[in-house]
Amino acid sequence: MAQAGERCTCLLLRSRYYNCDKYQEDRVTWWDALDSISASGYYPINALEENFQRIAEVAKRFDRPFLFMESGCPSRSGSEFIPNNWSYGGAQSNEAQAAWYRAFTDALIRHPWVRGCVWWDWSAVRLYPLEKAATNDGYCVYGKPAGEVLKAYSKAIAEREASQG
Repeated sequence: MAQAGERCTCLLLRSRYYNCDKYQEDRVTWWDALDSISASGYYPINALEENFQRIAEVAKRFDRPFLFMESGCPSRSGSEFIPNNWSYGGAQSNEAQAAWYRAFTDALIRHPWVRGCVWWDWSAVRLYPLEKAATNDGYCVYGKPAGEVLKAYSKAIAEREASQG
């Protein structure tokens, strides 16, 4: 098997390292050994700018591109302040989720050095029926106002890229 060495290396890495979770970006000392820097981006709506600035310093220090490998916010009242807490029991609120996505995508537009973001969570197995979007309190944006925020963000990024040639 020609891939045996590569697979062995991947298994070894996975046994020692999962992901650079939020707030840890400036604690990793070996970013220079990688092609890019990535982390989870579950930052509170009222602390986005300070965290983007902190990460910008890391990316600049190591001269590496940066992307968020995972980021999102549940649709629960108060979750915009603790988007990493999937077990938080706030009342269902599509407005809170949309507010967080609006603030996060606005920050992404202000910080074009961030090369991308992988949004959590869109079920790969089965989405809830569209008519359940109004009561779904999870991370998925399907059928919710946050989904419209992401559409607008994607359009803005496409227009920016097109204008830059």
